[in-house]
Amino acid sequence: MRPTRRGALTAAVAVAMVVAGLLVSPGALFDRLGGLLVSPWFPLVLVGLYLVRPALAWPITALSVLVGYRYGLALGLPIALVGAVGTSLIPYAAARYLRTDAGWIGRAADGSERFFAATGDLRGVIAARLAPTPAEAISAAAGVARVPVAAFVAGTLIGELPWTVAAVLAGHSMRRLSLAEASPGPWVVLGAAIVATIVLAGPAYRYARRLRVAGE
Repeated sequence: MRPTRRGALTAAVAVAMVVAGLLVSPGALFDRLGGLLVSPWFPLVLVGLYLVRPALAWPITALSVLVGYRYGLALGLPIALVGAVGTSLIPYAAARYLRTDAGWIGRAADGSERFFAATGDLRGVIAARLAPTPAEAISAAAGVARVPVAAFVAGTLIGELPWTVAAVLAGHSMRRLSLAEASPGPWVVLGAAIVATIVLAGPAYRYARRLRVAGE
């Protein structure tokens, strides 16, 4: 596939994701899932939701809430973590395939490569996942930067852990499934942002020091 066609395909996919996300919200869907929560078909429905989630640009925590509501903390947490990794691998793999050095994709890939070169693959994925950043943006950046699969999976597991724990606990504590009641609290967001800053402090200092030395 020529670079120009890859760029057009990527743009079309991005537009389709935005439109789909606007038309189908997780909150509206959850309102219709009541009967399926106790159905023997629910595991298949859950797998299907994880597969289509990247195309709808839903937050991963939305499905973690659903998992927590259905399975509780002990069983729900590992299920939600596996789902978080699996659903993140889809845009990661797509970005690796659509990678090109031409146009805006090439510029985005260069920026992603510089970021992971400065932070390290594992550290970069962890920090990006801890920060309140859209999941697809992180996965795509890691994909175009050719971050190794092992580092991407490990970084996603570690970085998504606090968000997943909070979401699963929120879902488990509900008497009625409601996504609006399960948004992460301000302390969770602040704590994750502080940890992400600490994780990036060392690489940021070294990068700033190299720039200062180069300018002398």
